[in-house]
Amino acid sequence: MKSKFCLVLNADLESSDETVLLEKNYQNVFKPLLSFLYSHKDFFLTIGFSGLQLSHYEKKHPESIELLHELSSKRQIEIIGGGYYSPIFPLLLPMDRSGQIEKMNSLVRSTIGKRPCGMTLFGSIWDSCLVSTFQSCGMEYVFLDSSLVPKKHLKCCPLIASEQGRSIKIFPSYKNLIPLENESCQEWTSRIKTFASKIRPEQFPFSDEFFEPVLSLCFSFEQFGSFMKSQCFASVSENSEDVSFTTPYLYLKKSKCFSPAYIPAGMDSEISKWSLIPFEQVENKTGFPPTIQDYLNLYLQNKRLYERMVYISMLVSQCKGGDKVRKTASSEMLWKAQDGTNYLSPSFGVPSPAEKRQKAFRALNEAERLIREAAKIFRESLTSFDCNGDGLNEYICQMEKYNAVVSLQGGQISELNFIKSGANYAASLSRIEKFDSGTDFYNRGFFSDHLIETEKFEKYLAEKTIENCIFSNSQFSEKKLESKRKEIQLEGNGLFSSMKLPVKLRKNFTFSSSGITVQYILKNESPIELNAFFAVELNFSQTRFDKKFEMESQYSTEAILNETRLLLPDSFYADEGVSIIQVKDSADKRIFVIEPNEDSGLSCAMIAFKRPVDSLEPKVTSSTYKVALFWNINLSAGMEKEKTINLSVMPLKNNISVK
Repeated sequence: MKSKFCLVLNADLESSDETVLLEKNYQNVFKPLLSFLYSHKDFFLTIGFSGLQLSHYEKKHPESIELLHELSSKRQIEIIGGGYYSPIFPLLLPMDRSGQIEKMNSLVRSTIGKRPCGMTLFGSIWDSCLVSTFQSCGMEYVFLDSSLVPKKHLKCCPLIASEQGRSIKIFPSYKNLIPLENESCQEWTSRIKTFASKIRPEQFPFSDEFFEPVLSLCFSFEQFGSFMKSQCFASVSENSEDVSFTTPYLYLKKSKCFSPAYIPAGMDSEISKWSLIPFEQVENKTGFPPTIQDYLNLYLQNKRLYERMVYISMLVSQCKGGDKVRKTASSEMLWKAQDGTNYLSPSFGVPSPAEKRQKAFRALNEAERLIREAAKIFRESLTSFDCNGDGLNEYICQMEKYNAVVSLQGGQISELNFIKSGANYAASLSRIEKFDSGTDFYNRGFFSDHLIETEKFEKYLAEKTIENCIFSNSQFSEKKLESKRKEIQLEGNGLFSSMKLPVKLRKNFTFSSSGITVQYILKNESPIELNAFFAVELNFSQTRFDKKFEMESQYSTEAILNETRLLLPDSFYADEGVSIIQVKDSADKRIFVIEPNEDSGLSCAMIAFKRPVDSLEPKVTSSTYKVALFWNINLSAGMEKEKTINLSVMPLKNNISVK
């Protein structure tokens, strides 16, 4: 008996937002494939596009759309759908899930002429709650990686999963059965027969009249390009005696029996390997498949992007009436930010680099700007709620020009988004010893605070690891929240040095249209004198990744040191006498002016972060420009010391001047 296959050419996700790569894959893979299909009438193929990919073909290669239309009308190919921007569906609100699927369905119907009845999922990221949405959008089946299917279930036929009275069919796809690069047709078919022989006859309780086994293989564009060049492809495409091909529509038209199954939440096996230890591949031996939430909990900045996306999604969904054109445009920018490649690389499994995340933050900020204009009513506000699900409230400050998130963990600003043409300036990574020759035991945000022993301060200035992170990694508590005055009063406690001297830090945030003011009151609660350095960090994340704006050219700094204005190098140190620091962002045409109430010391440094992206070999993916103000503190028992830092933001043209 022939082995029946359902071959799926999956969306070209890795290059979906880059026209050059889309065009390259079109010329190298898709154009030769269309010629092959037209000349081989018995070769059946299922094709899934992303919305951006199909729109590109429609605009740049209308002849390919005509050919797809013809092949589809003959049932030789089947075009399947999904989300227009290839989102991670379990992360979306139901309204966005349906919106993205319907947008893709409309595009396929207008170009190919048939509405899709099946779909693939980005990274096979699945949750049973999706069944209801998929069925309501007209989806009859979905392809999932076979690793998600529990071993007790039959994997060589479509399963059927039900949830709250609705159901959808599932085709498991097999990565391990994809032909190898130099594998012959005989070797491939032999491997298939060996796999099929492990399936016991009693696993087939259905009549042959209604059922025959089928194996699904999902190829990326790169994989299918290699497959087409192989000897194996040449053999199986010429009416092989051992292999035949079909499409989901043709298969389901004959088969009437399906195996009921419950598929727990999970994702592609390659992605799962990166879900246990940060940036390390580890086989999951727990028996419980990691979920996308497990993945996000491991990678902080990806999770913060997700939290921001959900927040904007709620704003859009709650906007009633108003300007419909702007609301539609806001939804479109939100959907762009939901692209799954902004969160992780589907081919390799690692988190997406900072460049992708910052593009998503920009899209979300633009979506917020548009929804504010659509609602026609906006009031500056300061609210608190648990937006990241850690059981602690965060403080969301919405101002006309920016919004900020203050976290009780470290009492710092963990997000700083500028509504017009801005990204997230507080999206800095923390160093990991394996990649960055040091480990940061705190999150690098804005107004991250350190109380450092005198003998360890040089180590801090040299960017060496400081394990005892007092305040920067402390859990602060709320003492007062003045929503009308846009003020937050927080308090943190810690034990200083090996002598474990109790210290307390009161930290007051005040937000205004022009910037942020932070007042510090440090108290020595021990019975002996305290001698230390108190440092406050502002970490400016890299937000632009164009060749024109490499990290070294995005930020430039000037300071007034002992009443003299200086242009500072990337790495700079002054032990005292600094009264004003000006950080210029040439990319987004913005100036940050930092003014301490008392002259301070200053340490500036450019910190690069290496991470694996498309291989195990790490490379620099982002950088942070650290600006640290510090003071030498001597406090007697029971005494307090007050410091204040004012951060103002202005357009680049309003440069400060000193006579």
